[in-house]
Amino acid sequence: MRKSKRLRVLGFLGLGILGFVVFLMVSISRGGHMAGPTYIAPGNVGLIIDNYRGEVEQRQMPAGLHWQGIWETVIEVPTAQRTISLDRKEQGGNGSRSAVLVNTASNMLTADVTAQYSILGGKASDLYGTYQDQFAEIDRFENVHLVPAIKEAINFAIGDLDTADAMTASGKEKAALAALKKLQTEWSPRGIEFHNLLLRGIDLDDESKNLLNQTVQKLQEIDNARLALQQQKIDNQTVLQRAKSEAQINRLQDATLTDLYVQDKLLERVGTIYLPSEEILGMRGSSK
Repeated sequence: MRKSKRLRVLGFLGLGILGFVVFLMVSISRGGHMAGPTYIAPGNVGLIIDNYRGEVEQRQMPAGLHWQGIWETVIEVPTAQRTISLDRKEQGGNGSRSAVLVNTASNMLTADVTAQYSILGGKASDLYGTYQDQFAEIDRFENVHLVPAIKEAINFAIGDLDTADAMTASGKEKAALAALKKLQTEWSPRGIEFHNLLLRGIDLDDESKNLLNQTVQKLQEIDNARLALQQQKIDNQTVLQRAKSEAQINRLQDATLTDLYVQDKLLERVGTIYLPSEEILGMRGSSK
């Protein structure tokens, strides 16, 4: 009897230990949504929500393993640098992360953008107090608040630029700096610090692109015609220079002749007469 009781006690104890281990594992996997141990990943902080009082505690959980109370909820907030990319390849997928559409005075532009930001740990409690459950899910917070803010800043920076200027490297850099400054002014006081903003590419809509291609083609034809005229001018100058050089050579050659010979040559008075020998002998006999 004693042995069987001892086995029952050991069995219950083993079940209790097993249940406690399972509880610990489930609690950790739940990530702050139930009492027990809670793990905060490196680069994050844990906001402690006091459900009994309905407020956010000022103390935060740093990275590591912590114990969470019964009336508490822990929200893991990333404080490491994060990247938001807005691409044309997302046009048919995640619409909120699609490229930025910019309305200019003349046409529509599409811009691919990359922005980098981080959440200031000391402001995390204030951010949760302002945005509540939207801030509890970082991807949702980005899609609802930060992505629209980035698109608005890009439209603000590019909207007043000439299309040709906006598509140059200097124009993109100027617009990116203006957009970054606007984001920093708006979000830094709230606890969101934007570090970098890059305009990776700007493209025209199809109609404007076709018009630009036609314009570029016409400009190329004009440049080709201008080059042909310049080449013809160079060729004409070469022929004229060659003629002048030949004339100078002829004058130098003529200058080596005697003045009388040159004069006779110009008057066409220099010539040679051929007579038969009989006539020459006859002329001598008659003279006698």
